[in-house]
Amino acid sequence: MANKTNMTDEQLAQELRKNKGGKLGGKLLSLLGVIVAIVGIVLGGSIVLIVIGGVLLALGQMVQGKRKEAADRQVFDTLAPEVVNSVFENADLSPAEHTLHVEDSHIPLPAHSCHTGSGYIRGLYEGLPTEMCTVVLTDVDEVQREETGLWEKNERVVYTGQWMLCRLGTQLPTGLTLWPRGKLDKLFNSRTIKTEYEDFNKRFNLSCDDEQWALRFLNQSRMERILRLADSAFSEFAVTLCGDGRLYIAAHSGHSFFDAGKGRETPDALRQRFTRELTWFTDVIDTFRPV
Repeated sequence: MANKTNMTDEQLAQELRKNKGGKLGGKLLSLLGVIVAIVGIVLGGSIVLIVIGGVLLALGQMVQGKRKEAADRQVFDTLAPEVVNSVFENADLSPAEHTLHVEDSHIPLPAHSCHTGSGYIRGLYEGLPTEMCTVVLTDVDEVQREETGLWEKNERVVYTGQWMLCRLGTQLPTGLTLWPRGKLDKLFNSRTIKTEYEDFNKRFNLSCDDEQWALRFLNQSRMERILRLADSAFSEFAVTLCGDGRLYIAAHSGHSFFDAGKGRETPDALRQRFTRELTWFTDVIDTFRPV
């Protein structure tokens, strides 16, 4: 896919600085809104000031969101084609159809009402069909306002992660899932398989319908490679290897692929970070390829 903006690194750096300044303005506007609302509360619940504060806060958050979105778009258009094509063959940065579906992965995730995928990219890694995207999970609940009696929906993002699906082209006796130990342990503890490698057990939970096969597949060499991946990872991660050879990798990073961050990194630093992240994903693919 051709670079849409044809920006040089210096031009991109200038645009990122502009967006950073715009985000700062949004933060100040949000802060002003909070202060005005607090003043309204202190002055005996002044509805006018509270409403004005709420409006300023919403405007400030909207400005920050738009600036962040613009920065991410500029970074994607300028850097993504180069980085993706250095790792994948036949890369398509806007595929019409998507094969990566969260509900097919069996990876334990926080409770949520809906999920969305964005930034889909497809290509071949050493001849293996691969697709990646950013997954966002949102929890939605309804709250009834006492003052109006009306019901309002509140949406809260509970998860953002970078996901990849690779089709290994190999049939397996069954599948397995491993995920980091943590907040979800109580929900899935009954499914956890213990290996003979204690360092692995301390870091990961393991689930599989065939315990003996899982333990043969996850030999000590492969578990040591997984632990090295955990040490070099930019976030916690989970993996599902399906019986039909589909490999799902979920990095629970809290941000998207080709995320501009806070605008402090130079274009070259961003390029290096994006390349490290994609290379980490391909290292996971190499680790789980059946020998």
